Amino acid sequence: MRRRHFLAGLVLGAAAMPVLAHTPFRQWKVFRQRYLLITTSRTDPQGDALGDRFVEVLVEDLPDSRAMVSRAINLQRIASLITTDQANLAILEQSAARALVAGASPFADYGPFPLQAIVRSEGHVLVCREDVPLHHAYLIAATLMARSGDLGIRIEESAELPVHPGAAAFARGEVVEPPQ
Repeated sequence: MRRRHFLAGLVLGAAAMPVLAHTPFRQWKVFRQRYLLITTSRTDPQGDALGDRFVEVLVEDLPDSRAMVSRAINLQRIASLITTDQANLAILEQSAARALVAGASPFADYGPFPLQAIVRSEGHVLVCREDVPLHHAYLIAATLMARSGDLGIRIEESAELPVHPGAAAFARGEVVEPPQ
C-alpha cells in the first residue's frame, strides 16, 4: 500500500515539476526596476541610433539610472512589450506611435493603447506608458533637454499623443520633487 502511494506521489510530483519550474518573468521585472530601459526596434536603424544617443546622455548625466537600450525584433514586439507592462519607454517613429495609440495597422492587435510623449525628434518620439511616475519622466526630459541642441529634440504636445505630465512640467519650468 505504501509503495502505491509512493509511486503515485512520484508520478504526480514529476507531472507538477513544469509548474514549479523557474520562469524568468520575475527576474525580468527586477531587471527593469534596476535599469532604465529604452526599447528600440532592430527594423528602425534611425530610432535605434537615437536610443543609443539618449542612453549615452542618461548614463553620463544620471549614472544611477543605469540606462540601457533594449532592442526588440520589430515594431509589433515593442507594442507587445509596452501594452503588457514589460516595457515602459520606447522610441517609435511618430507615425507608428500614432498608430499604436489609435489601434490602427500594424497595431490593431495591441491597441488602441494610451501612450504619452516625453521628447520628440524630427521623425521619432520617446514614448512611455501613462503609469510612468511623474518624477521619472521629469528627470528623463530634463536630462535629455539639457542637450536638446545636440540631440535635435523638443517637448511638443500633439492631439494624438499627449506629453507626459512630468515632461510637461519640465517644459513649463516647474520643478517636480522626488516622492518621499
